[in-house]
Amino acid sequence: MKINGKQKSHFAEMALALAFLVGSFSIFSIAFGIQKAYVFDIQKQEVFHNQHSQTRKTQTTQSKKTSTNTVSLKEKYHKKIDKHYILQHLEKLGAIRARSFLVGDLDTGEILFERKPHTQYPIASITKYFTAFTAAKTLQPNELAKITKDKLKVEGNRAHFRIGDIITIRTLLYPLLLVSSNDAGEIISQQRDRANFIKNMNGFMKLYGLNDTHFEDPTGLSAHNVSTARDLFTFMRIVKNEFPQIINISELSTIQTKGYTWRNINRAANIREFRGGKTGYTNAAHQTSIGYYQIKLANDQIKNIGIVILQSNTRTQDTQNILNYLKKYVAYL
Repeated sequence: MKINGKQKSHFAEMALALAFLVGSFSIFSIAFGIQKAYVFDIQKQEVFHNQHSQTRKTQTTQSKKTSTNTVSLKEKYHKKIDKHYILQHLEKLGAIRARSFLVGDLDTGEILFERKPHTQYPIASITKYFTAFTAAKTLQPNELAKITKDKLKVEGNRAHFRIGDIITIRTLLYPLLLVSSNDAGEIISQQRDRANFIKNMNGFMKLYGLNDTHFEDPTGLSAHNVSTARDLFTFMRIVKNEFPQIINISELSTIQTKGYTWRNINRAANIREFRGGKTGYTNAAHQTSIGYYQIKLANDQIKNIGIVILQSNTRTQDTQNILNYLKKYVAYL
């Protein structure tokens, strides 16, 4: 079959467009990871703050799309799950002193066992996982943030930032998640507009159906940053699916960059099965944690398990008791 000059030109234009599309997709994938298409749609629509005016027709069309996407997100993470886990000898679980906890399959959403899963409690620095998620949703990874004296006024300077340094948003996620840096959370939230950033944090929770979760700051210092074991477990699934890089960062033991060294303060990072997570502590929250563990069960099945601990004074032992039980007495069929 012969191809004339006009057809050649058409094919060339298609190839160029395809190359541009692939290139753009690759850049974003490297920056924050491959995401679901509906995430991009939601971000482009005016679900949250947008300073650009639009016509009523455009707003109506986008509102309909947003409503559809909201339903699909809620259905995805809140649908009923078939039961496949077999639990034996629950008396062997040992004492779990946390007021609320949950153990579930991060891939399927099946809950293995839980206590007070729908009771709200302060979550302390678990908040920073939500801050990282909101940053990934609303900011550019290579966006530059300047360290100023005003931004370091928050309690705690575990990151040991130097005034005048300029750091990317992506780099700020390391001290945020590894050393639980309150100042990193504040710097990220103040990159555009702090009040709007917190508004977005709460907006995303509604979007995903996490209706028992609420924030008043990006660090977890506020006792009014609250959630439930069920919401936190669902959120772990969302992060695992949409921004796994956040989990990967929180698994690291140490990172050195830009003249800084940040070491993971999460004791769970020393557990062989640990794949990521975040701990927290305040007087109101007591010891809290969310953790992602890859565990070989009693029947040799390897599963991705999420563990949520709230209102505990023995978080490390609570977690270890759960892990020991899963490995010895739980099977997946």
